[in-house]
Amino acid sequence: MSYYMSLRSIGVAVSLAAGFAVLTGAAASASAHGDTKDHLYVVNRDSANIAVIDTANDTVVAQVPVGKVPHQAILAESLGKMIVSNTQDNTISIIDLESLTTSATIALGSEPEHMALSPDGLTVAVGNIGADSVSFVSLTEARETARVSGLFEPHNLTYSPDGALLYVANLGANHVSVVDVSEARVVKDISVAAPAEVASAAGSRTIRHQGIISVTATADGRLGFAAHGDGNTLSVIDLQTQTKIKDLALNEMPWRAYASADGRTMIVPNNGDSTVSLIDIATQEVVATVPGGAEMTGVNTSPLSSIAYVISRGENKVVLLDLATRQKVGEIALPGIPETGVTSPDGGKIYVALSGTGQVAVIDVRQRTLVNIIDGVGKGAWGVSLAGAGGYCH
Repeated sequence: MSYYMSLRSIGVAVSLAAGFAVLTGAAASASAHGDTKDHLYVVNRDSANIAVIDTANDTVVAQVPVGKVPHQAILAESLGKMIVSNTQDNTISIIDLESLTTSATIALGSEPEHMALSPDGLTVAVGNIGADSVSFVSLTEARETARVSGLFEPHNLTYSPDGALLYVANLGANHVSVVDVSEARVVKDISVAAPAEVASAAGSRTIRHQGIISVTATADGRLGFAAHGDGNTLSVIDLQTQTKIKDLALNEMPWRAYASADGRTMIVPNNGDSTVSLIDIATQEVVATVPGGAEMTGVNTSPLSSIAYVISRGENKVVLLDLATRQKVGEIALPGIPETGVTSPDGGKIYVALSGTGQVAVIDVRQRTLVNIIDGVGKGAWGVSLAGAGGYCH
């Protein structure tokens, strides 16, 4: 069983209470606690809600009920909406950020998980990982407008800068699918690894792969970096021509690539041997392999520092890597199991969800230390989102 599958089993098999958490008085008027741009949103898988944290004072000001086993929350800031994928319910929730109420619940395919917002902010693409399909949902019309089949456990999704194409990372195969958004169909498959047996039809899989976790694009959208877990490689893809440029050999079981804040480095955790590969984007070469941690789930960087904060779920810590010297320079112990993190828009803080304790850890980037623990977040804190900040999910 792959590391990814072990993560998916958390929460998917959990038994939830029949009712959802209710909005408190504070939640009903959460906007009074600060502008929505100052709010941190935390996905709580086991309590089926989204915690709202005011980052001005790092306190929980609301809990918004959503569907069962929520996986990811993304923000459509121009529309004042938040979209949450509810894996067990096979739905997404559309939430009004001002009132913190659900304006629509839309039924999709089996196990919707990862999502991507179109560059114009009007459409969300949702990977139905259990149905081998991707749904396109209009946020202005609150309805599914198209569904694309012929995929293999679609994982992370990446739009082209103009929104014309969607690159789909197939976890259950060895290629990246290119979807023409206007036509809602797969127009090309980019082979990342040698052809191999792929995941079978939805509902009858007997073979598990860690194929392609993500296509991580450079800031200009020209290049994409796709790690192939089973092949221990990283493919560099020209996203303008939809062709593979080269393969880079990595260490065992690479997870996915994370781009540094300065756009110079791709950082790839290798969960098979607890190392991290550093790739120079300009030369497209591996420049260092450094110690990491067990079960790494994410990497956060800040424009204020050359430090990469690598989250180790297996060791309850964050590993500090200096991208300038390409060395490990420290660790930060955490009081619970860390999942994913998000860097504040000003670069000063990193917020990390702690699933086992239902907390959020706050790391000060300048001090490189843990400065606060936010309690009362919810059960199974899983993912974090901030307006104006790039995020990621498992």
